[in-house]
Amino acid sequence: MREQSLWFPVHKWLGIVLGLWFALVGLSGSVLVYEVAVDAWLNPDLLTSRSRGPWIAPETILRQANAEHDLGRVDRIRPPAADDEVYRLRLVTAPTRGGREERIEATFDPVTGQLLGTRGTETLGLDRRHLIKTLYEFHRNVLLGNSGSNIVGIAGFALLASVVTGLVLAIPKKRAGWARLVWINLRASATRIAFDLHRSVGAIFLLLLLLTTITGATLVYLNYVRDLVSVFSKVATFPTIPWRQGSPDDLAPFADIVARVRAAHPDRRIAEIHIPQKATAGYLFYLHRAGDEYRLGDTIVWAHPVTGELLVERSDRTRNAGETLMHWLFPLHSGTAFGSGGMLAMCLTGLTPLLLVVTGLWVWLKKRRGQRVGERRREDRRRAGAVAEAAHAPTMVRTHTGRQS
Repeated sequence: MREQSLWFPVHKWLGIVLGLWFALVGLSGSVLVYEVAVDAWLNPDLLTSRSRGPWIAPETILRQANAEHDLGRVDRIRPPAADDEVYRLRLVTAPTRGGREERIEATFDPVTGQLLGTRGTETLGLDRRHLIKTLYEFHRNVLLGNSGSNIVGIAGFALLASVVTGLVLAIPKKRAGWARLVWINLRASATRIAFDLHRSVGAIFLLLLLLTTITGATLVYLNYVRDLVSVFSKVATFPTIPWRQGSPDDLAPFADIVARVRAAHPDRRIAEIHIPQKATAGYLFYLHRAGDEYRLGDTIVWAHPVTGELLVERSDRTRNAGETLMHWLFPLHSGTAFGSGGMLAMCLTGLTPLLLVVTGLWVWLKKRRGQRVGERRREDRRRAGAVAEAAHAPTMVRTHTGRQS
């Protein structure tokens, strides 16, 4: 790095002041790339099943949750996607004394319908039940709620500034320097190796670091970004389901609505269902097929709770340019936009801030120590010179006096 550059102090102090946050947010992001698999590994008794056989239908699980278990009101159903996965239901429990509703997750064996267990969806902790949720909230808002989101957004722009200033400092002045941009001299000193590693890792992961920081900061201020994009291409909000007069007995059977969605989209599986809690709300279905960017699928369908008709569809065939741009933000941030290879690349990218912070601090501390040693040596030489000059001064005086006599 060129220390005489005006960009150097910006890059240096961003790393010193925010380096720990850069490392922690990167590490948490690396884990969250594979959050489903990691969560299942931590909680096999809750999130995995060894049962084999036909899966129980979503309407059966919904009926069992409501009738056989006094858990709360079901507002979300996530069916299994593979043989070892389970039904995951989110339920709203009875209001607390403060009038606040709490939510829990209950899991069911997809073959037997057995209740496997529950956990709070808003509970934070470092135990295996709540570790992934805690990492997610830290990554999203440093465990400070909505106010923390602003902190993360500002820090995200600071990380972006750190990446950009590092790029400016690393660009070689001469053509021959490009060959050394990603070169590590393993025969050099430890400090030189750390410097080469810092520069090379930053150069190799530059584009991915820029991508993850830009999309991350954008996701924090999603509403503002949506408004900005809507200036050029209108981004529609979630639709309001048109209500039709009728009694609760007129509600379409849940099984019929599920069957209608499947018939309309036979090439997609139901990844998640949101159950309406108000008369003016409809059923929301996330539909997934192979190759989709989102984990839950790229197609969203709203169904009328009374008639069961499919009202609105959001998919690749219905989105305009602005909606497509907004749709791609999270897949780009998490790496799912590019399949398993993209997820691995983003996982490795999340590890790079830690490596960059460690190597950067190593080089800075070593140089700082070297500068202090150099200053002490210069001070010692100056003092030695002053002592020698003082010792030589009387001799000069006597010689001069002797000449006068």
